[in-house]
Amino acid sequence: MRTEKIIVSSLQEAVEELKRSYGENAVVLSSRVIKRRKWWFFPFLTTTLLEVTIGIPENEKDFKEELSEKLKVYEELQHLRDTLSKVIKNIQTAEEKDQNQQEHSEEFSLRAQRILSRMVYRGVRKEIAKKLIEEACGFDIELGKLDFKEDVYRSLTDSFEKNISVEGNKIIEQTPKVIVLVGPTGVGKTTTIAKLSYLFKRAGKKVGVITLDSYRVGAVEQLRSFIKIMELPFKIADSPEEFLKGIKEMSNRDVIFVDTAGRSHHDKLKLNELKPFLESCEASIYLTLSANLSEPVMYEVIMQFSIFPIKGLVFSKLDETSYPGNVINVAYRTQLPILCFTTGQTVPDDIVMADYGYITKLMLEEKHEFESAGNSPEA
Repeated sequence: MRTEKIIVSSLQEAVEELKRSYGENAVVLSSRVIKRRKWWFFPFLTTTLLEVTIGIPENEKDFKEELSEKLKVYEELQHLRDTLSKVIKNIQTAEEKDQNQQEHSEEFSLRAQRILSRMVYRGVRKEIAKKLIEEACGFDIELGKLDFKEDVYRSLTDSFEKNISVEGNKIIEQTPKVIVLVGPTGVGKTTTIAKLSYLFKRAGKKVGVITLDSYRVGAVEQLRSFIKIMELPFKIADSPEEFLKGIKEMSNRDVIFVDTAGRSHHDKLKLNELKPFLESCEASIYLTLSANLSEPVMYEVIMQFSIFPIKGLVFSKLDETSYPGNVINVAYRTQLPILCFTTGQTVPDDIVMADYGYITKLMLEEKHEFESAGNSPEA
């Protein structure tokens, strides 16, 4: 594009001159006001004019169209960059996946690879899943790879026994005098207390229940109605003194379950309010975690509730997650024993006392029917 300057008396005159002399493709680039003598022999008489700079495309192409085409080119280049970036990322991901698969294919048999992939899909951390599979396998000379020592179910169950602790029905045989459930608000401690009370009663234990949750609306009445149906003694304690008194009054019971008010793991003041109650007697304290929580949140809750001597874990709402691998990860890393799982809201059903067979099914089966019948104390 070349530029020229014209002197005119107004912008309108400039536009007309532009079209007349240079055609439709020329455009005004800039303008400025100048002063000139009206007559050369009267220097003191001046007039105001406009000096207009015009642009004339040498190839007769409209400047705006040229600019628009350049913008389109820039957009196409940016789109190409974005596409290449995605392709590179996908290639890197594919390479990493191929590398992992190659590592697994070199190390594990085909069926071991399938189980490993299934566990990772269900939420088990890859390094933990690999450790569990390695424990379940032995070296197969014919295959030249690691393969399950026995059938998959038995081998994986043995691996869980070596790496994860569970209490399950053992607690019914060696029953603590006082069992307390603590945990965040809304994880299902009250309904879990009712379910456990029923299981222990059905196993022939004399059960008593005390609640420290006298603040939440309806909490006392909800638990009272469950316990009344089971014809068990029930107490409400608003202070450590009343709590200790309630335990003494139930001294003839084999086990006393204690329900506590939900506390936010961020509220240290509320957590400390519970300490005088739990320090007033010897108790086995279990932390209740919702299985649908993210793994980092579970660790955060465990850390905050560690002001109490946590003996084990209760995982509630197992039916509300499609990725139960978080349960395995937390149990593996903390080495806290799992007491039980709850799999729904129905009382006294929808509870499973933890055992290795159930955990193995949780990882292997595509669809799980969470039933407590096969895991009950009488089964």
